[in-house]
Amino acid sequence: ERSAIRWLAEAEGAHVRMVYLPVDHETQRTRIAHRWATAAEETYPLDEADLRHGREHFEEPGEAELSGRERSAPPPGWAGWPEWAADRWPSFTRPSAA
Repeated sequence: ERSAIRWLAEAEGAHVRMVYLPVDHETQRTRIAHRWATAAEETYPLDEADLRHGREHFEEPGEAELSGRERSAPPPGWAGWPEWAADRWPSFTRPSAA
């Protein structure tokens, strides 16, 4: 998804600078609980199993990705990032259709 977002933003003329701020499990859990307690209508429930699953599958960006030197192609079977994004994110409107 990060590669898609970078590509789509740059295709529209935006300058992309990725900043990664690691967060430990306990801090993340505390922040999620605070958000749920103070703004439940602006978020969705995320239980411990969901949090662990997300953390286990998250791939930290490497230096090449952070610097913008790494450019990933869309997954196999996709003509480009716009097609992938339109399928992945139902609310996405392809720039050419806007």
